[in-house]
Amino acid sequence: MQSTVKFVDEASGVERTLQLVYPQAADIEAERISILSLVGAGLLGLRTGQSIMWPDRAGKQRLLRIVDVVHV
Repeated sequence: MQSTVKFVDEASGVERTLQLVYPQAADIEAERISILSLVGAGLLGLRTGQSIMWPDRAGKQRLLRIVDVVHV
C-alpha cells in the first residue's frame, strides 16, 4: 500500500506513474488510484518487468508493463 508504480501502455507508449491507495484517499488528478479500481487491483503486487492486460474504458485490452515500483 502507498507504493508508487510507473508503467507504460505498450500500445501507445504512454508512461504513467500512480500511487496505489485505499479508496478514501483516491484522487486521479493527484495520481492516486484506489486498489479497488480495475487498474489498481491489477497493478497491486506486481514487480518491475511484469505486465498485465487491462481493459480500458472502450473495452479494449491494453498491455501495461511495469517500469518501476517504489515501496513506501
